[in-house]
Amino acid sequence: MENEDLLPSLIGKNVAVTGTTTGLGHALARCAIVKNAALVLLLNRKSERSERSEKDLHKYLDNGNGDDATTPKTVIKTIDCDLMSFDSVKKAAEQINQEVKSYGGLDVLCLNAGIMAVDDNRTQDGFEVQMQTNQLSHFLLTSLVYPSVKDAAEKRGEARIVSQSSSARELTSALEETYFEKCDEGTLGGNDTWMLTQMVLGKGGPWVRYGQTKLANSVFTMALHHKLAESNSNIKSIGCEPGYSVTPLQSTPHFTGSWLFKLLGFMVPKQSASDGSLNAASACFSPQKPSREIFTRPKNP
Repeated sequence: MENEDLLPSLIGKNVAVTGTTTGLGHALARCAIVKNAALVLLLNRKSERSERSEKDLHKYLDNGNGDDATTPKTVIKTIDCDLMSFDSVKKAAEQINQEVKSYGGLDVLCLNAGIMAVDDNRTQDGFEVQMQTNQLSHFLLTSLVYPSVKDAAEKRGEARIVSQSSSARELTSALEETYFEKCDEGTLGGNDTWMLTQMVLGKGGPWVRYGQTKLANSVFTMALHHKLAESNSNIKSIGCEPGYSVTPLQSTPHFTGSWLFKLLGFMVPKQSASDGSLNAASACFSPQKPSREIFTRPKNP
């Protein structure tokens, strides 16, 4: 990660990140390990990719982590957390609270995981898959681990809840209640892949649904900030977005098969997942970051 050396030491800090199998989340978890966090929790759906991800991140324990005799090596643990299942999220939250208890709470909760422009399907809980994965389950997770975040803030003076948004929030002008409700498959715009009809004509589709989730992420950041400020909390609610980064997020056919993908490939500078994670790393770890801010372009931490 460019400018990773400018990030502070995380000795004594505990970090949990959703979606670390690849891409931005993997790079962010690696950063926390390299910076000697006490505990890094990887929150992923149970899969071979999740297992490979943890194994790969353990390599960084052998690359200088904890070399100082007074600095213990980072503890890395995977917690099964399927964001398409509220029951799974509840179980994960219980485990997170238990894991961080002996470490003095959770200093950073990064709500990073997401899916983009997928078909108009529903989760087992009955909600649109993108909205539940990208926002509803993250809201639930935050509410359930909040006591652990508060514990860390009280013990060490500050804690952070960081939400990964996207400029795709501009694909929609306002949040619409229907996207947050249970409904039948195919009733929120279907699977139209022509983005122009969604953006200009207001027709629903995979990109509008994705834009709703990313706008929800940003609104959540702001609303949580105001809620925390009312109680004079020293927990910060911060948002970020990566810019156009090359990650498996773009593997959906509604992206790779679209004119947007071809256009971006020619016109928009791409960055690596590592560089794309810089704003998230800054929001999570850099000192004196203000609550409520949404970091939208790469900058030095």
